[in-house]
Amino acid sequence: MWVGACVSTIGTFVQQFAQSWLVYDLTKDPFYLGLDLFLGQLPIMLFSLVGGVFADRLDRKKMLLYSQYIQMICAFVLAVLFATHTVKVWHILTLSFVVGVGQSFGGPAYSALLPTLVGPEELANAISMNSIQFNLARIIGPTLGGLAYTVFGATWCFALNGVSYAAVIMSLLVIKVQFIAPKTQTSVLKSMKEGIRFIRDREGLTSQLCWHFAPPCLAFP
Repeated sequence: MWVGACVSTIGTFVQQFAQSWLVYDLTKDPFYLGLDLFLGQLPIMLFSLVGGVFADRLDRKKMLLYSQYIQMICAFVLAVLFATHTVKVWHILTLSFVVGVGQSFGGPAYSALLPTLVGPEELANAISMNSIQFNLARIIGPTLGGLAYTVFGATWCFALNGVSYAAVIMSLLVIKVQFIAPKTQTSVLKSMKEGIRFIRDREGLTSQLCWHFAPPCLAFP
């Protein structure tokens, strides 16, 4: 699971590098670079709380698989559009938003899946390993993206990202998850309120969340 997630995240950063160059080449306007990043993050800010509720009610493994399928299809669509020279900036912006929707449900499912794969005594190490793979991919991905873009072109960057999702999909199909979603009559809105109340009642959680949320918001201007 760790290897699959790492390969997939590296592929994501490879595409992000090429996509930024492609947006600028098409528009020559830095505004669209910011808009592309914004549309990719907007669904995560809007729907992640809902995704967390569904991660507690549905099969987390299937949720994560569907999220990977959506992102993989978007990567291959972008590769085909660029290879056929029919890509427009609105194509990229739309696909960024769709990918963000997939990530808004896949992210909570992935976070909730970790505790079902390891015992309580190994959970802290599993979370640390997850942070390591993300930061490792954040270093390797743009480097490979620059090399791939220079040597092969943007089409291959998008195609490589699409192929990279196969690693995490195969790992998900192999692992066995010990989790049965409980049946509940509680509405999604009420579950969201309970989650917010849980955060508010735990000392230090509110300030911690604000601390993590502030840097991305400050980066948008």
